[in-house]
Amino acid sequence: MSETVNDIRAEHDPLTALRQVSRAVHEQVDQAYSRFSLSDPESYGAFLQAHAKVLPVVEQWLVTQDGLPSWQGRTDLLQRDLKALGHALPMALDWQPPEASGGALGALYVLEGSRLGGKMLSAQVEDGLPREYLSAAHEKGGWPAFLQILRERLSNGDAAYRAAVMGGVTSTFDLFRKAAVTG
Repeated sequence: MSETVNDIRAEHDPLTALRQVSRAVHEQVDQAYSRFSLSDPESYGAFLQAHAKVLPVVEQWLVTQDGLPSWQGRTDLLQRDLKALGHALPMALDWQPPEASGGALGALYVLEGSRLGGKMLSAQVEDGLPREYLSAAHEKGGWPAFLQILRERLSNGDAAYRAAVMGGVTSTFDLFRKAAVTG
């Protein structure tokens, strides 16, 4: 039986394996958010409100976690964009954060990855609408540096640690998905 190049990479690179495993839940999130039109002010406001049901609660939890790579929260940016559109910060969804060591790193991976996606999505926002949240890019070299730390920790961690990171990824992605479909 021949292995594909991706199978070989995943076997030797736990970050590639993490990406492959999380792909399905990531696609579910993308599908859930595809209903929003960022060029329509009302739909864009609903998109931001969906994010606001998740981002503050996850960021508030992450600031209590030790040993994470350096990161910058975006709740204040999201709150300013919502205020500019005439919306208050909605009530956060209930969430049970991962308990196992590594779960916070998985959650942070989702938030930092959404920063990349947000930068691309900001181009779809109608001129004149606020876009601080979506435009908040990583500092130069920030994403590759984060991925390097993630790769090292996955490589050095045991199977339980890698599973905990994946649990943090799936839990956070699922919370974003729920926010999109409930709101």
